[in-house]
Amino acid sequence: MKNLLLQLLELTPYILYRKGDFMKETIFFPFSLNNNLESYNFLSMVQNKLIDSSKSEIILDFTKCTFCHAIFTSYIGALSYIGKAFGKTVTYRTINGSKLQEYFYNSGLYDHIMHQPNTRSNKNAIPFTSIDLKDDSGIIEYIDNILELAPIQLTEQGHEVLFKNIYEIFNNSVDHSRANHGVYACGHWMPQKKYLSFSVYDTGIGIPALIKEKIDKTMSSESALQWALKRGNSTQQLVLGTPRGLGLSDLQDLIRLNDGDLTIFSNDVYYQYNNGVNFKHLNVPTIGTFIGIKIIADYNHIYTTK
Repeated sequence: MKNLLLQLLELTPYILYRKGDFMKETIFFPFSLNNNLESYNFLSMVQNKLIDSSKSEIILDFTKCTFCHAIFTSYIGALSYIGKAFGKTVTYRTINGSKLQEYFYNSGLYDHIMHQPNTRSNKNAIPFTSIDLKDDSGIIEYIDNILELAPIQLTEQGHEVLFKNIYEIFNNSVDHSRANHGVYACGHWMPQKKYLSFSVYDTGIGIPALIKEKIDKTMSSESALQWALKRGNSTQQLVLGTPRGLGLSDLQDLIRLNDGDLTIFSNDVYYQYNNGVNFKHLNVPTIGTFIGIKIIADYNHIYTTK
């Protein structure tokens, strides 16, 4: 009669592990990531899983993903830096030669994460970068790159106002976002689909949490974000004589005229303006604030200010 140990061995399936596999966790991305609530819920789950994992290496597996909206690039790239802040190494896995891998190279994401010279990004990209909040000239240059690719005609005054609106998004990261794990941005002109998509993601306190802290602790996250979207509202109404609280309101006006998209993804709330207002709560919260903008190509109108 076989001893008990041999019987157990015969009943136990064998699993082969490569050296170090016990310290890895793989997160599989879905077939597609679209600019909708479902995908934002998934991304917030990925971030939480990455932070909470007991493994030292996290593999973000895109091998089953055939489409990833360009608007997500700043958030996806930031995961590498957030992971590092929590003692994790983050690896991106794509199929060699796939369109998604090509996009990650074209957007400058891979080159930046692998600390290589940004030689592969194409002329349609506003390359993924970690924003140096002390480098004001660098921020100005980055915004200029966005406006150069903007597929709309602006008057001189309209150009100036749009520049200030985008600058305020970066400036908020400097002043009060408390972006402990960095600020990230990326954009891309999609010539076949005829739109410009760009986003800024700061890893700070988040808009709703900041509004509650500064204005009213009893506010809901949705109410706090609605407050921030009202023209002229800011937790710092005047800084060195410069009016604040215009950026998000003006951008929303531009998106309304352009039939584009404005998405804000912060703490436990999701907001999208696309021919109407859409507020939703997230299943799990995300760090900081993500602001994504989609501008549709429109050469039949000239955009100016009121």
